Amino acid sequence: MVEYIKAQNKTNEAIINSVFNEDELHRFSKADFRWAANKGKHYQTKTIKKGEIYQFEFGKNFSPEMSYEHRGLIIGVKKKLLYVLPIFSYDPTKYSDVYHPEDFPNSKSDVYLLKNCEFTCIKHDSVLKLNDIRTVSINRILYKHSGKIEPATDTYKRIESLVLKKYFAEFYYEYENDKKVIDSLKEDNAKLEEEKKKFKEKIAMLEDDKKYLQEEIVKLKNRASI
Repeated sequence: MVEYIKAQNKTNEAIINSVFNEDELHRFSKADFRWAANKGKHYQTKTIKKGEIYQFEFGKNFSPEMSYEHRGLIIGVKKKLLYVLPIFSYDPTKYSDVYHPEDFPNSKSDVYLLKNCEFTCIKHDSVLKLNDIRTVSINRILYKHSGKIEPATDTYKRIESLVLKKYFAEFYYEYENDKKVIDSLKEDNAKLEEEKKKFKEKIAMLEDDKKYLQEEIVKLKNRASI
């Protein structure tokens, strides 16, 4: 109880000193209320899939971590834990450098531009924060957005690939090299299988020739014995 009172006093002190603006005060108050209201509840029983977009309550965090209520793209599901990439509105003045496969393909930015004209699941241009995977409880879901980015699409695969590069550069490099080696071995194996097929065809032809010669020899022997 002592620590709780200290925390409340510190929060009140921050409010009095205008550490937060009114909007943030409102948002973190909602975050606290949601946490308190849902802390003792059972886990949600939703079926969550990769590529789906939900509204999350990320809670209070230190900058530049994602905080409060935002959308998020599901890129992984592990029982009741979700792996989420935050999505937020695109502000060109704040994010002058963004990645987009067609408009800005050479950018090394940590934010991926999701254009409204390309994604019906967003109402306006947004950005996906590639370098800020959030591991969150399924109970942080507020509601589901319509639409999704299908995991089978090139867009989703590109997003996953970029995330791997951001977080696991060494692993990704080794993975890509191993993949090239495997692809090369597959090509070699395909060539060997083709050669094997040709050899089998030649052997079959030789067997036919052998059978023909044996039949001719028998005929000759039969003639000679007459």
